[in-house]
Amino acid sequence: MLFTKALTSALFLSSATAFSAPKNEVPVANKIAANVVGAGLLAATVLTPQGPAMAADSLVLGTPLEAKLAKFGEVSYPVFNSIGDLTPLADKFLDLIDKNVKGPDAADVAQKAVDGLLAIPDSAINEYKGVLKQVVYSGVSKDSCVTLNGWDTTAQKFKDSAAIKSVDPAKFDALKKKFAPANSAVPIKNGNICLPGSVAASEKLWVAQAELTFSMPKEQASALVASIKAAGKQATRPKIATIVKDAEAVFSKSPEAIKMVAAGKDVEPTVISTANAALK
Repeated sequence: MLFTKALTSALFLSSATAFSAPKNEVPVANKIAANVVGAGLLAATVLTPQGPAMAADSLVLGTPLEAKLAKFGEVSYPVFNSIGDLTPLADKFLDLIDKNVKGPDAADVAQKAVDGLLAIPDSAINEYKGVLKQVVYSGVSKDSCVTLNGWDTTAQKFKDSAAIKSVDPAKFDALKKKFAPANSAVPIKNGNICLPGSVAASEKLWVAQAELTFSMPKEQASALVASIKAAGKQATRPKIATIVKDAEAVFSKSPEAIKMVAAGKDVEPTVISTANAALK
């Protein structure tokens, strides 16, 4: 669930910023790296109150990145809650990757991402689980929650992609086991994940996804970023901008959606610069 959520998070932010794609050709790998290495996305893809020592060592907590991620969580909350069906956009995104990124490069990203997730310390996953249970989904019932419609179909499409199938099944089994405690804290309704129950919970989710992913060891994170950059040279922003109409159909062009786009564009460079600094 976590890996698919990270990819879905990349889909969300990449599509959101494509609404008003600039003329300059900036690799879309930057946005994907921002999600997989910095925020998570995929995702979908959370933070408990922590002690001063933990916060002092954090690359997210108490930084401008935390504030900007929280802002994105705030303004994106009503947009995610109004999504009718995610699958058409997921289809376009996967088709874009298939047509523009060489198969071996896409497979390498998937493999490096799984290796990176497997290397995340169990203590960080336990913190993530605690926030999901105590903050993000506190009071949320799977019988009455608002779901991310199309999540089940989208997740399956990612799993069926050639890149994901290239990963050793044994690693996916290990990944499933490793993140089972955190995934068990996410309510599921009719196969779709429940969304956070409030704006405040959404803010915590986006911050904590970054906090969790930044706990990936430098060795695995560096390998993942290098792989993403190689793939990203083939899928540039002008190419991903071709799915603008599909993104608009999912996110709409409402005032709320426009605010989400602005917040996504605002947080992107901070995520990238934080990730770059962490990998030096």
